[in-house]
Amino acid sequence: MVKKLLTLSLCLVLGFGAMAQMGPGNPTVPQSAIQFWTGTGSNRAVIAVTWEDDNEDFIGVAWGVQWNGGPIMLRSLMDTIAAYDSRFTVTGSPSWVSNLAYNDAELGLSLLGTVDWWWYNWLNSSDAAYSSGGVAADMIQNGDFVDWMQMGTADTMIMAVDPNAPAAVDATIAASDILYWVGEGSNEVLFVVNWADTALAWGYRFAADSVTLQTIMDDITAADPRFSYSASGMVSDITFTENGTTHGITAGNWWSHFINGYQSAGMGQAFHNGDFSRWADPAAGVLVDSVYIPEWNWTDYIYVYPMEIHPVSVPLPVDAIIEASAIEFWVGEGASEVLFVVNWADTALAWGYRFDADSVTLQTIMDDIAAADPRFNYSASGMVSDITFTENGTTHGITAGNWWSHFINGYQSAGMGQAFHNGDFSRWADPAAGVLVDSVYIPEWNWTDYIYVYPMTIHAAGQPLGYGPFSGSVGTEGCEAIAANSTNIVAWATACTIVRGSQNLTNPEAPVVTYGTENDAVGAATTSTTDVVSLGDGGMATLTFAHPITNGEGPDFAVFENPFDDYFLELAFVEVSSDGERFVRFPATSLTQTSRQIVSKVDATYINNLAGKYRAGYGTPFDLAELADSTGIDINNITHVRIVDVVGSIDPQYATYDAYGHIVNDPFPTISYSAGFDLDGVAVLHQNTEGVDDVATTTLSVYPNPVSDRLTVCGAAGSEVVLYDMTGRQLASWQITSDRQQIDTESLKAGIYLLRIGTTSHKIVKR
Repeated sequence: MVKKLLTLSLCLVLGFGAMAQMGPGNPTVPQSAIQFWTGTGSNRAVIAVTWEDDNEDFIGVAWGVQWNGGPIMLRSLMDTIAAYDSRFTVTGSPSWVSNLAYNDAELGLSLLGTVDWWWYNWLNSSDAAYSSGGVAADMIQNGDFVDWMQMGTADTMIMAVDPNAPAAVDATIAASDILYWVGEGSNEVLFVVNWADTALAWGYRFAADSVTLQTIMDDITAADPRFSYSASGMVSDITFTENGTTHGITAGNWWSHFINGYQSAGMGQAFHNGDFSRWADPAAGVLVDSVYIPEWNWTDYIYVYPMEIHPVSVPLPVDAIIEASAIEFWVGEGASEVLFVVNWADTALAWGYRFDADSVTLQTIMDDIAAADPRFNYSASGMVSDITFTENGTTHGITAGNWWSHFINGYQSAGMGQAFHNGDFSRWADPAAGVLVDSVYIPEWNWTDYIYVYPMTIHAAGQPLGYGPFSGSVGTEGCEAIAANSTNIVAWATACTIVRGSQNLTNPEAPVVTYGTENDAVGAATTSTTDVVSLGDGGMATLTFAHPITNGEGPDFAVFENPFDDYFLELAFVEVSSDGERFVRFPATSLTQTSRQIVSKVDATYINNLAGKYRAGYGTPFDLAELADSTGIDINNITHVRIVDVVGSIDPQYATYDAYGHIVNDPFPTISYSAGFDLDGVAVLHQNTEGVDDVATTTLSVYPNPVSDRLTVCGAAGSEVVLYDMTGRQLASWQITSDRQQIDTESLKAGIYLLRIGTTSHKIVKR
């Protein structure tokens, strides 16, 4: 490895070397650059020799010499070097140098002076101190620099190293010793960082032909929270923090990166299967050589890194937590809060508990949660034997053979009498949900205490179904739903216009919905889930009526959607108008949690004044008295009802909000041609019929609907009315001769029919 590094450095330096010139000697080589000191003593001098090699480049080699006493003859110092370094040879008399040679097999250097040329030496690079003819009798003093040459100054000055010193080599590590692998694939790279105090290794796997250094480092950073690096053009630091200790670059140093032992090309360096990546702090290395570059007055130091490399262990897991802001179900009242978590083997759920006292016991917390949440239960006789949570037919409980452990703020608690204060964190844990990280053997008990952490993601326990403040689903006590066959219904919407919404609002390229037609929203609703028109994300329908809706006792109209059960509720806002221009929205409320996106289940008890609250065949009622103080409408003369689909996303970029600023969370996305609110019909419970009996109207309308024996058609004089069943078969036809004409329907069987008047269709329900 040393030879590879030296060869590379020499190639780089020689590529920038200056042409040799006659004249004064080389610039002084500082003593700090010398790597090999020969002799002993308190006096020091530097001796450099420059040869011309076979490529006509001038190569210099520098040594340091030490001695005691006063000034010493130059030849004595030359002999001291030769005695310590067998690669260096001095030829000539005690006061005369005839030739100098240097042979270094490691570096591939064989340097010999030209016999026909004189050797010159320069003392401290000074013309005044110039000596010629190979004189070695000059007296050298402490601190002097002597430069020997025949032809010119050195292009490259090598700092000689001790040939007898044991060679340091870069430490390595085998792939089989790696404990922590990041990534997936059949190709592998070993990634090592040498800090001054330790060397650590990760493994990196990938499937592509190659991977960049930056990708490796970014992926390790993402996978291992202990590892990080900072860079702005170049890497300024790499850190590893564990157990309160942080390893980083030594102050004043810089990072070097190597691929398979050679200097790399930086963060874009490509790695292939089997490569070895090393970041190194020089403080972690052993200085094995250096090259002094005279024209730069710079020394290039060459290190190897023999420090033992340790494989990084997989990061220890840590207990998962949940923030108070994520809690959906709070029990109790007060300014103080405790988070209560249970880790079962298959899930972890959290409740919030509020109180006003200075403290509250664990038993009080658990008793109050059990009283408030029928899904939660625990059994105890001296100690807790089980904690259960049952929902949708699934019960979570202790793993057979295990026992519950309870912790307060991560430490073992004192049991059911444990006192909790504001901000505390309570956790019951089944060991099957944890990761075993340590154990302690207690000899006097012959017992091993196993230590677990619980990294399982904690989910907020949702509100139990049916526990919201509003009326619940069909069949529950206090339900306000209006059945489609209710005798309180006096009419249905007679016309509808639709503005279709997108199948997926988050995708600008998504098409609009296409299911159903306007005619599916007029006339009576049914229990069918298919006889509807879909609005799409944010779509809307505007409906009109034969007679205005008026404010009466209780709800005045009802909106029908087609949920196939009591929970898959697609919601919509409802607005009304007296002129078709100025609309006022009913103040909707949604108390559904917004910490996770609903995909299938909405609890009706947490929503109010939102259409779509009940399953197919049942409408959501609306009372115009709630809008009595609204301006711009006459609640006794409502001519238009508008239904606006709720975009149920909890992403603020797409969300819709209730009257109180809450995001409305309903199933989203429902990507299909029938996405969004599916409108089945709007029933009228109170209508304004003043003057209808005596004044003819030219407004096209059909009533009553549902009908028993007589159907009145208004505003269709001169038109033909055709009756069809739902298969499209024509059953009867009538010629309308007046603005108000009755049609006999007594002979029709109960069911749904289509009445076509000119180009307009009306859905009719026969009772």
